[in-house]
Amino acid sequence: MMRARADAPYLVAARGGRPSRRPVWILRQAGRYLPEYRAMRARHTFLQLCNDAEAAAEVTLQPVRRFGLDAAILFTDLLIPVPPMGIDLDFDPAPVLARTVRSRADVAALRVPDPERDLRPMLDTARHVRAALPQDVALLGFVGAPFTMACYLIEGRGSKQWDLTRRLLHAEPATFDALLDRITEALVPLVTALVRAGCDGVQVFDSWASVLSAHDYARRCAPHTERLLAAARAAGALAIDYVNGAAQHVEAMSRSCAEVLAVDWRRDLGWFRERIPSPKALQGNLDPTLLFADEATLRAAVRAICAAAGPDRHIFNLGHGILPDVDPRAVEIVVDEARRT
Repeated sequence: MMRARADAPYLVAARGGRPSRRPVWILRQAGRYLPEYRAMRARHTFLQLCNDAEAAAEVTLQPVRRFGLDAAILFTDLLIPVPPMGIDLDFDPAPVLARTVRSRADVAALRVPDPERDLRPMLDTARHVRAALPQDVALLGFVGAPFTMACYLIEGRGSKQWDLTRRLLHAEPATFDALLDRITEALVPLVTALVRAGCDGVQVFDSWASVLSAHDYARRCAPHTERLLAAARAAGALAIDYVNGAAQHVEAMSRSCAEVLAVDWRRDLGWFRERIPSPKALQGNLDPTLLFADEATLRAAVRAICAAAGPDRHIFNLGHGILPDVDPRAVEIVVDEARRT
């Protein structure tokens, strides 16, 4: 399978070098803020888009074409593996699971999908996108971290604090640990398959780790994430670890095998540089709401992040996903200013 060239800016920065330009991409870069995406959504439901490889590839490529970004990330959702694990899923518009997982019997009933059989649209999307991308643009796949996946499986829908999940962690630790084990078993083959389908890197999203104490995250959750990151590296791809709430979990992240640590906006990148050993690269970390600021303020914020990160081992990104009512012109400004530095 074709890969990005070794001198692609994203790959150079991720591997500890100084790239020809500062690489830029943004979390949730294919989405409702783009008129071309809204036109696709007018003809497809979200799940239809995720499960139609040609449509998902088109959506994946839209922001790369518009902004000249240095990485494409597959258009899919971290919960797409849930139906082949045995639980029906809908989006209304947020995810809603048909049943929850709260007992050892529930955990035992979860299946381990075969990626080529059960998740073929995702892998075909990767193949279509890689074939269409310039060779200086990296292709990233992604999966949810076991803790974040567990949050949805335990609670069945979104939550602010994930109280039921944290309750299970403490009240029934054996059940909680068994669930994270089963999720990890289900996702390791997918990570490997994504790399074989053309992904240059795999990002593991721990979107809800901010609700955990540093102790609980490091002891109970990070080891499962580590298995997914190790699987990406073993398959020959970059391992990228995104943790929302990175400041409180920086010690566990710094011990990760990931080459790239993606961090949120709550601390500046200079703070992370002091605490994360070389040669790990940093990815981030503009506050997504700064995209609503005036141009001068936005450019100054981008410059400050780049200055704190330094000229190498940095991939410019947001600290969380882009919001749906952002003006695409703001993204153009961000990309322009990051490249100027």
